[in-house]
Amino acid sequence: MTCRIRKLIKHHLESGKYRRPEDALTTAISSLDQQESFGDFAPGELDRLLKEGERDIAAGDVIDGDEAFAELRRLSAKRRKKGRRQRRQQFATRRRFIKNSRI
Repeated sequence: MTCRIRKLIKHHLESGKYRRPEDALTTAISSLDQQESFGDFAPGELDRLLKEGERDIAAGDVIDGDEAFAELRRLSAKRRKKGRRQRRQQFATRRRFIKNSRI
């Protein structure tokens, strides 16, 4: 463990937040796990997005939750439909290729 890390742990112990070094490390690792599970955000990006959302709420620039989920379902259905169309086109292209290869 580096000197810097030991100093950080000591600082947190002296602040009274933690009783043992293990408690500070457990909290640090838990925090890291939580950050990683939120997604692949650049440093500070999640905070920036949250602040942006809070500004939108304060400005009244919001939509109803049911409307938001309905829009997400509509976009998801559109994406699935587009995917099915692309797969049909790919299948048709392969079928023509195979048919022409037999000649």
